[in-house]
Amino acid sequence: MFKQAAVLAATGVAWLAGCGGVEPQMEQEEIIANLIEAGYPARDIQVIDEAVFVGGDAHVTLQASREMLQATEGSQEQFRTTNLVGAHVTKICINPAPGYDDYIFLRQGLDLAIENYNALGLRFTLARGPTDGCTANITIAPTSENVSRAGFPDLGLPYANITMTTQLGEFSLDVTEHTITHKIGHALGLRHSDYYNIYISCLQYYGHNEGDMGVGAIPISGTPEAATWDGSVMNTCPHVNSSGEFTSSDADALFALYGKPCGSVNVAEYRGQTGKQLRCACSSGGSGSVWGTNNYTDDSDICRAAVHAGVMPPSGGKVTVEVQPAQSTFIGTTRNGVTSSSYGYWGGSYRFIGAQIPQPQTTPLCSTYNLTSYRGQTGRAIRCGCPTVSLGASIWGTDLYTDDSDVCAAAVHAGAIPASGGDVTVTIQPGQSSYTSTSRYGVTSSSYGSWAGSISLSP
Repeated sequence: MFKQAAVLAATGVAWLAGCGGVEPQMEQEEIIANLIEAGYPARDIQVIDEAVFVGGDAHVTLQASREMLQATEGSQEQFRTTNLVGAHVTKICINPAPGYDDYIFLRQGLDLAIENYNALGLRFTLARGPTDGCTANITIAPTSENVSRAGFPDLGLPYANITMTTQLGEFSLDVTEHTITHKIGHALGLRHSDYYNIYISCLQYYGHNEGDMGVGAIPISGTPEAATWDGSVMNTCPHVNSSGEFTSSDADALFALYGKPCGSVNVAEYRGQTGKQLRCACSSGGSGSVWGTNNYTDDSDICRAAVHAGVMPPSGGKVTVEVQPAQSTFIGTTRNGVTSSSYGYWGGSYRFIGAQIPQPQTTPLCSTYNLTSYRGQTGRAIRCGCPTVSLGASIWGTDLYTDDSDVCAAAVHAGAIPASGGDVTVTIQPGQSSYTSTSRYGVTSSSYGSWAGSISLSP
């Protein structure tokens, strides 16, 4: 089944010049305010002979402007068909038909559209054919008709044929990129985001509802409610000033349908590409091993590390991983119900975009105090801070520690702070006749005999 969509709000867009000097009435002011709230750029709104126009030639009445602010009950911006592309499809090749590449704007537009999809990091890639490794193929052909056409997936494969009007040459390359990206979206199973009222983007079709069309119009979870003017590359009609790029809701919709599972992402493959971001999805909080805090070894389980980092609940979700360089040490901590392990040098690491990194230290560092100088001041409390703790530093004792012990390692041993650091209260205590060795929280203390001064630690 084909779905025909207008290339622009009108086949030929006649831009009308506005008349300055006309004092707007209250009705005009409300219409303009409604249009702006509905998402129309101010530059596209004109007052001509006391009437308000958008897109140069579409008259908007007061009632029409008010209806633009009323989303259909239960509507969402993004919709899909019943049939989608199957999991066995990993590389979709788009093959230009003879004569297609003779049109430079069609050739360039296809390359840009392919880049749009591949930039999302979906579970399949798109490629310009002919090439090897294709698990599905789409033929794209030119047509002299003033409409571009595509269809919807069938039997787990994307729709096999797209035709692009050569009349796109009258518009910018961005409009061509937009239109090809749009048609590929249909071939992958996306419906028009404003299918329930295509007047939102096609001003000549007031209130038209495309309906089910026999292929379904299923809301895509996680996308915004209500379509808006120029709010999606999947709007029925593109804007003449379209950028040709996906909006955030387009990206969310495609990732909801075709996101790459984190279990299939091997971050170690990207060593040396520091700053590269990888987006993937977790169906749960994972169960694998994790090493580090904030920065994790690049063989750590992404989903479990995401829960540890606080960027995802244990029930799962979408995350963005940023590749980081080798680290000399990784510190284990317990966060959000997940315990990570410590490790030494590892050749690659990653962190999560959106993770809450601990704020810079605001209290004096514990390492700046010489606690032996406080002997005799029993009960005196000193508040100080520890950055990430070296768990192998020397300490002597249990609960009461010699006053030359490393304060931060002793604080972890005492359970006052995690290995990731924090603020601690050090209380001066009298000397003891002996100090006992134990292992706690990844820190092993040593035993010792008589010592002239002691400390205790509390949160």
